[in-house]
Amino acid sequence: MSGAILGQTTFAAIGLLFLFAAIRTFTSSLYMSLFGNVSNETVGAIALGVFALSGLAIVVAWRSGPRGGVAFSGTLLAGGTVLATAVRAGWADLALSAVALVGGTWWLALTHSSRSRLGSSAFVLGLPFAVAADLALRAAFRTVPVVDQVVPLALALVAVAALVFLAAGIATSDADREWTTPGITGAVALGALPALLLIGETGAWNPAHVGGAAGLGRGPEAPGSWYLTAATLGMGMTLGALALSRARPPQRVVALVAIVAGAALVAVRLPVVSLAGGALLAAGAIAAAAVLADTAARPARSPVMTVVALALGWVVFVGVAFGFYAYYALPAAVWIAVASVALGLIAAAPMPGARLGATGTLLVAALAVLVPVVSLVTTPAAPTEARSTLRLMTYNVHQGFDEGNVPSLDGLIETISAEAPDVVVLQEVARGWMITEQYDVLTVLAERLGMQYVFGPTIGEAYGNAVLSRLPVSDVRYLSYERQTAIRHQPRGAILFRVADVLVVATHLDHIAGASDVRQGQVRAILGAWDGVRPAIVAGDLNALPGSPEMSMLGDAGFTDLAAAAGADQPTSPSQHPVDRVDYVWGIGVTGSQAHTVASTASDHRPLVVNIAKAP
Repeated sequence: MSGAILGQTTFAAIGLLFLFAAIRTFTSSLYMSLFGNVSNETVGAIALGVFALSGLAIVVAWRSGPRGGVAFSGTLLAGGTVLATAVRAGWADLALSAVALVGGTWWLALTHSSRSRLGSSAFVLGLPFAVAADLALRAAFRTVPVVDQVVPLALALVAVAALVFLAAGIATSDADREWTTPGITGAVALGALPALLLIGETGAWNPAHVGGAAGLGRGPEAPGSWYLTAATLGMGMTLGALALSRARPPQRVVALVAIVAGAALVAVRLPVVSLAGGALLAAGAIAAAAVLADTAARPARSPVMTVVALALGWVVFVGVAFGFYAYYALPAAVWIAVASVALGLIAAAPMPGARLGATGTLLVAALAVLVPVVSLVTTPAAPTEARSTLRLMTYNVHQGFDEGNVPSLDGLIETISAEAPDVVVLQEVARGWMITEQYDVLTVLAERLGMQYVFGPTIGEAYGNAVLSRLPVSDVRYLSYERQTAIRHQPRGAILFRVADVLVVATHLDHIAGASDVRQGQVRAILGAWDGVRPAIVAGDLNALPGSPEMSMLGDAGFTDLAAAAGADQPTSPSQHPVDRVDYVWGIGVTGSQAHTVASTASDHRPLVVNIAKAP
């Protein structure tokens, strides 16, 4: 690889990593700041408006020219990313990540269209390397993105990356750069790039989604399945990189077959089969990343066709992402993205250009396979010990965000660790959603606290209820509540398991105010699954006030509100100044003592802790 190609690839790969971070930070800040305060449609409209600003790249190009346009947009991307990393407050994070996002979409279009002597696009190599590096970085930092590490570390890493990015941009900014156009078929291929990103976020380079589809990460188990799945996806990426280093069979055919077949195998949700499907999907995605960017180009007066193609692609991206997340992991949304990428691959007319080669393939393998494997083998064990009493905590962890909607994994860990519970019942556990920064809350908590876990997905494969335990867990089963017809009601469920010879039902009831009838139906389902077994506990965020009909149903069935019985009937939500008591530990055949809530704002709920013993 020549020095010029190395510089261009470095510039492209780091810029894309910044763009990935901006998309995740912006969408998560928008979702966490506005969810529950405005309609989903309003959230989607705001996101659409920001992504649609990508079309203004044509104005930047007109005012600044090829070199100036790339320099200006790249500065916005890098500067916005650095500032968003340093300033972690809900609305400031939202605004700064929006600046980085808009600058990044401009930079992508203008860099792709601005060519030196009609050479190959920097993204032909840069995008596959960025995808592999993104997976490697999250594996190295235990699923948490670099921008969400502790501020000194995150800021240092991002600042160094920004300096390298700007230096590489300056070094490769030739005076003879000119605008190019990809033609109609090339524009169709480029327009599919954002849809490819969504395929990655929901599968191709998202271990939580693929592992969940394959039945991994349910437990009871120690943390580690995320890294195992990541290494498997990395092997798929290596195969995709190998395909890029060869002329036969045609790369777009390989990418097309692998993406469609891989998505289908993941969708069947079978052990081994879906895991293999994830690897195939990753292979197709990394091959498609190069093929879609490798469009033929001819000189043009402006980059308008490239800008319009990518702007339309971003509009499709927002629409499909909205469908996936607003409609509870809607499978059709993923298939629309797959169809968009398939159309782009069919239309692609790649030009002879740089190939990954043996060195590039080895680098992809080192990033996407070796790093997750190292993280897997260095993941600490989570031993358990048998005991007849237990200290139980129920905690709604708000998808890993604090009351101000800032990522707060460290705060959650400190809060739980200080109370030293034997069992933690968790609600709102996100394990890889783009709109929650894509970190795996459960893997992080289990690994840092040294506890085994059980996971019960309720929305797709990567969101639901969970349990952390220092004691042996057995007889795990899952309960899904009746699906409501109104879209405002999230799918809900419960995890039933035995620990310290006690049956525990861990759940999260419907959150809609005035939906007492829905919660009553869910309590009815719990009582049916319980079937009179003693001793037993029902714990979780029940979204109902004391004395409500749904809580009275538990009392009528013989359960005791253990916190209230121990004199700890304090409100738990919101965490800063709690006014509502909605988190409970109900028990039958057990007694509770030393019950209390914890004054922590690491989530929007305060955790409730109860020491539990079998009744004499």
